[in-house]
Order: sequence, then structure tokens, then C-alpha cells
Amino acid sequence: MGYWPRGWWCPRHPWPPAWARWHPYWSYWWSYWWGGGKLDPNEEYRMLEEEKERLERELEDIRRRMDELKKELEKK
Repeated sequence: MGYWPRGWWCPRHPWPPAWARWHPYWSYWWSYWWGGGKLDPNEEYRMLEEEKERLERELEDIRRRMDELKKELEKK
């Protein structure tokens, strides 16, 4: 059972689980990586900007949590 390079495979459950199913957002990256073609530069730039913003939000959450833990450790 698992996600193989050729797709989902499980003898008891021939359909893929929810985490392995297709999502419309993946179509851009899927066409870029597996389609053999290049994305439109404007579209690729927009996608990279969105990814950068998402990663910055995650990094801010991590920094905030680290500060909270640091304050807790200083109290002890």
C-alpha cells in the first residue's frame, strides 16, 4: 500500500486516499514538472510570490512560538 511513482496502489482500496487525490492548485506545478513544458513567466512569478508569502507566514509563526518558549524558559 502506498503512493508509487506510477500512482496509488493498494489491493483492498484501489482508489487513492484523500491526501493523494488531485487538487486544482497542483495543476500548475504538475504541468510544469511532469508536462515537460514551461509555465508562462508571469504565472510562474505569481506562484512563486504566493509561495514566498506562505513561507514568510509560517516563519513568523515559528518565530512567535520560539519567543514564547524562550520566555517560558526564562521564567523557570
